Amino acid sequence: MDSQSPPPNNEVSQEEFVRLLSMHSSKIMSFIRILTMNRQDDAEEIFQLTCMVLWQKFSQYEPSGNFSAWASRMAYFETLKYRESKRRIKLLSDEAIESLAEAAMPISAELTDRRTALSECIRKLSNPDRDLIRQRYFEGLSVAEISEKAGRSTHAIYRELSKIHGMLSRCVDRSVEEAWT
Repeated sequence: MDSQSPPPNNEVSQEEFVRLLSMHSSKIMSFIRILTMNRQDDAEEIFQLTCMVLWQKFSQYEPSGNFSAWASRMAYFETLKYRESKRRIKLLSDEAIESLAEAAMPISAELTDRRTALSECIRKLSNPDRDLIRQRYFEGLSVAEISEKAGRSTHAIYRELSKIHGMLSRCVDRSVEEAWT
């Protein structure tokens, strides 16, 4: 049997696997980043290893189950194996990693929920406000560059950004609260 494909099972659907993985990949990656203490290279490698294991074991996944929790559990074990294979000095014991994993689940879920809410809230902004956010955070322009481009004072740009930040913060908090109730 090829190690890249799951065991034969008529109920295993490649499309379903791809759908679930794409829907939950940011939660899984957030979870792994917490376990690796944000070591980007390690997190990316563990994520790739986890995806391979998830594909190989997908026939064992219960369709009525929580894919994110199942995948995060696999990521936890892949993190332990990865740490052992690298024989690094362990800053944390395996027990500490396990405790961290238990605490990381709700944190990674909340981060994903907040990112999703932020995207929705940005879409709700007026065009000028959305354009200001785009210039500042997506294009990386400084406030001075934006003010020069817009022909406005830096103080006015800072004031406008502060107002938008407040609106976004309230919108995200409201959206997350509504989603959790």
